[in-house]
Amino acid sequence: MRISGMVSVFALTLLVCGNVFAVETDTDKVRAAADEFLSSVPKTGYLLSADELTERMKSGKKDFVIVDVREAEEKYKAGHIPGSIFIKFTDIAKPENLAKLDKAKDIIVYCNTGHEENKALAALRMLGYKAFGLKFGYMSWKKEKPTEMTLKAIENAEAKNYPVE
Repeated sequence: MRISGMVSVFALTLLVCGNVFAVETDTDKVRAAADEFLSSVPKTGYLLSADELTERMKSGKKDFVIVDVREAEEKYKAGHIPGSIFIKFTDIAKPENLAKLDKAKDIIVYCNTGHEENKALAALRMLGYKAFGLKFGYMSWKKEKPTEMTLKAIENAEAKNYPVE
């Protein structure tokens, strides 16, 4: 009975330690993917301008997919880049959404201003996709006047003598 109990404790210890090592291995894989992504970011930051995207669209080539990753699908329904599909940035890495993206094609993501798209871009790159973002997001595509929030941010930056372009 005592030997049986010791075997059980030993088996439980192996099981627990085995899970710890598995977590470390998974962490190492994520760290390696993040390191590979961050150490290979080009000066352009994997970003395309609205003009570059327009040229790609006009070329007629079908070697890319455009993905609207804005937080609310209502924004997509209110207006989006022609031919784009909607996948919320927080849902981009879900298996059913990754299944919509062809690893052989460039994946061009955009949000309103570029903030959320960069999260999706990093995740997709670390997962092995050839992902790019639209510089300044949908704002650059629509060529609309800046929002009140954007104008306030610019005003605050100018007040602090930050360089504003």
